[in-house]
Amino acid sequence: MFLTAQGGILGPFALLLGKLFDLIYNLFANDSGIANLGVCIILFTIVVKLLLFPLSIKQQKSVKINSVIQPEIQKIQKKYKDKKDQESMLKQQQEVQAVYDKYGTSMTGGCLTSFIQIPIIWSLYRVIQNVPAYVTKIKDMYEPIAQGIIDANGSNTKSFLVDFVNNNNVSGASYAIRTFEKLDASDITVNRVIDVLSNFGVSNLHQLLDSIGKSDQLAGNVDNINKIHSFILGINISEAPGYKLSWALLIPITSALFQFLSMKVSNTANSAAGNDTAGSMMKSMQFTMPLMSLFICITLPAGIGVYWSISALITLITQLLINAYYDHQDMDKILEEQMAKAEEKRKKNGGKKSFMQRMMDQSAQAQEEMEKQQAMKKNSAASLRNYVPSSEAQNVSDKNKNKKYKEGSIGAKANIMMNYNNKDSEK
Repeated sequence: MFLTAQGGILGPFALLLGKLFDLIYNLFANDSGIANLGVCIILFTIVVKLLLFPLSIKQQKSVKINSVIQPEIQKIQKKYKDKKDQESMLKQQQEVQAVYDKYGTSMTGGCLTSFIQIPIIWSLYRVIQNVPAYVTKIKDMYEPIAQGIIDANGSNTKSFLVDFVNNNNVSGASYAIRTFEKLDASDITVNRVIDVLSNFGVSNLHQLLDSIGKSDQLAGNVDNINKIHSFILGINISEAPGYKLSWALLIPITSALFQFLSMKVSNTANSAAGNDTAGSMMKSMQFTMPLMSLFICITLPAGIGVYWSISALITLITQLLINAYYDHQDMDKILEEQMAKAEEKRKKNGGKKSFMQRMMDQSAQAQEEMEKQQAMKKNSAASLRNYVPSSEAQNVSDKNKNKKYKEGSIGAKANIMMNYNNKDSEK
């Protein structure tokens, strides 16, 4: 049985990724069940990124095609440049969408693929954050320690752990302890305690065992946990780098740097594609995302930072390789293939309109209906302004009846006709 593994919508994704991580760890574990967790995180991130590579290719291809068809889009935009009325703007959108439909792409094609990857990437992060929930051999290292804490504190286990985390400022376990604090006494199990302990640094584990008098019995478990978390340059990936000068700061720095370069490459691609919406959003994220990455990797265990750094580096390399590939391709040929595929898809759907086309048609109908209603209101208002009550009309008629007009003039003929109509209405 897993510990508090990710549930909800992300649960199935995290379960599959957890099994993959368990497989990678077991491949590198020795007879004692010990493998370097930092190396496993790097390999795990690479494997997942390779599995997502087809989606990355599709995303970059969409961005590249959008950049090539920009002259057609800009021609339409120039056509409606000085027309700001709602009807013209709607027509512009319809013509632009027709261009995207012709090539079987969309203005949000690149963004959509990114959104598809979000649940997978977030699940990947959750697996890295709570490795013992998915890797049995690592769970086995923590289990005797968790059982020792429960045996020593009994019903006070929750308050003991909460006080220890708060009093010793174990920042890496802050999120886990908040969840732990909400549990009822009956829910305090070995698995729940492991969830908290897995976010401890090794020094915190030694201190914790000293406080319950079990250092001698469980020192071997802490040593094994220390071995699996030992990384290059003496960095322990179970501990947060913090705001102190150490080699561990290289992890959040590289994470922020790779994140910045990756966002910069994506921003350049969206600008070339003329995707103003995505481009403006990416510009703001170009600086906020690296800063966020820097903060997260400083405050959370370094293992999370290793994942963020490698993930950003692979994303950057992938973008550069895909861009280089399409820069040496015959884009005219690719556009012809896209047009053929789009036409085939339309025939297959029986000429059924796309979602965007249906939305625009509904907008056009709504605009037409609104214009009709406005015209009817305008005509009604004009009719009211021109309306003459019957009593006033009769007075005008009586005055004109006695008025003398020159024989054969237009006024005389009009007066004769009006008198004739009045006699008809009287009958």
